[in-house]
Amino acid sequence: MTGERFKTRDFGNVFRLIYSEKQCTRQQISAKLGISLPTVTHNLNLLEESGLIYNAGAQQATGGRKAHMFQCIANARLALGIDITRHHLSLVLINMNLDILCKKRFRCTFEDSHAYFENLRNEIEQLLSESQTDPGKLLGIGISMPVIINRDQKSISYATVINLSGNIYERMASHIPYPFLLFNDANSAGLAESWFSDSSETITYLFLGSSVGGAYMTGRQIQNGANRRAGEFGHMCIVPGGAPCYCGQKGCLDAYCSAKVLSDFTDENLSVFFEELKKGNNPGYIKIFNQYMDHLAIAVKNLRMCYDSDIVLGGSVGPYMADYINEFRKKVSSLNPFEQNGDYVRVCHYQTEAAAVGAAIYYINEFIEDL
Repeated sequence: MTGERFKTRDFGNVFRLIYSEKQCTRQQISAKLGISLPTVTHNLNLLEESGLIYNAGAQQATGGRKAHMFQCIANARLALGIDITRHHLSLVLINMNLDILCKKRFRCTFEDSHAYFENLRNEIEQLLSESQTDPGKLLGIGISMPVIINRDQKSISYATVINLSGNIYERMASHIPYPFLLFNDANSAGLAESWFSDSSETITYLFLGSSVGGAYMTGRQIQNGANRRAGEFGHMCIVPGGAPCYCGQKGCLDAYCSAKVLSDFTDENLSVFFEELKKGNNPGYIKIFNQYMDHLAIAVKNLRMCYDSDIVLGGSVGPYMADYINEFRKKVSSLNPFEQNGDYVRVCHYQTEAAAVGAAIYYINEFIEDL
């Protein structure tokens, strides 16, 4: 880690500027931060000594002395993200550029047990070993789950999708020898999408996984709400008195638009469902998917009315919607009294690894902000 003697305001500000701009010259840093060139040079030297930036060479110029560009060393610090679902486990190692250096996803039924957590520890150690990760560069581990997390990022206020004990953090801590915190899966996925888009615009992320959730993002900030339940879109009622939801109510979006609504027809294999759907030989699958999109369109229209932002379709279903996005936009547009097209609806960038990446981003962001 960076020594305390480096922890000056200018040191952190210079690094954050280079990080946000991707590359900068001394002159650009001086102008944008309003500090002298000698001060800039001093801090650039410290950043290079600490292994956080490097001199990327001379900038292209038409004449005169060429200015040198400075860039961040992406692999100077790393973070590990883990996504735990009812039936799968995903691990993702990312660097400060959010590049995925190593990942693993496999079927693994969740159990609040010693055996499960010991297996989790083994998978962590194996991934770090295979990627030849220097433990000194690992900032921490973010673990996302389909639960509502309290502000301490260690305790859980609501969990029904998976069954957890009250002291889940302590139980996991006895197996995981690295700093770690807990995160809501939908919020984490939304955060990953927001960082990837690198935009100050607001987006509404709709998580269509084994459960339905989401996040409302302002820039790179999640709006959690007073009780950290903002974005629980899965429990909006779209069919009063309709199908039962796991929460105990009826007609919730989750009951109509979770991935299970589709994958239950193909032994919980979502990819098989969409493979069969593409063939177009099964009228039953076509009918099911059209009903799915009809219900999803109601939800997206309501979210557009509430937030007036772009709507990103994510989770495990989101990537598959790319092949049907034009058809789906027409469905949404037909419900919207203000707009004639649905261009504000788009498909997520990340696929199965979104929640894991988002959980890991916490540690990347913390490091950058605390410099």
